[in-house]
Amino acid sequence: MSDAGGNPPPGWYPDSNQPGMQRYWDGTQWTEHTAPLADSGQAVAGQAAAGPAGAGGAGAPAENIDTWLWQSIVATLLCCLPLGIVAIVFSAQAQSAMNVGNYEEARNKAGTAKTMTLIAVGVGLAAILVWVLFFVLGVGGALSGL
Repeated sequence: MSDAGGNPPPGWYPDSNQPGMQRYWDGTQWTEHTAPLADSGQAVAGQAAAGPAGAGGAGAPAENIDTWLWQSIVATLLCCLPLGIVAIVFSAQAQSAMNVGNYEEARNKAGTAKTMTLIAVGVGLAAILVWVLFFVLGVGGALSGL
């Protein structure tokens, strides 16, 4: 279960500094990625094939975080292109952080994506409202002058 250098294989191992948590060992050093231990209370040590939590393996329990990707794409296409693109970038960063088990960063990036998406929708709706008012007042003003 260890390589020629005597190190254990990469995987999730119980964190001795944080009871109830596990930390990812990349094969040479401990990473900053942590996750709660599995509900069964069993250690997941040695599950190198599982890889980081949320990567499709049987590692740490995957936390499902809405990255706001599809909402960002819709906002980009229908509302406000610049803010929508920023939202898509943050959504992708949230997904990447979730894939390596860094749920705190994933939540932060997803929150920023949500904010940018909602602002893009608000700007788009405001632009539509201004256009409608301009059209109604412009056409109404032009017709009243006849």
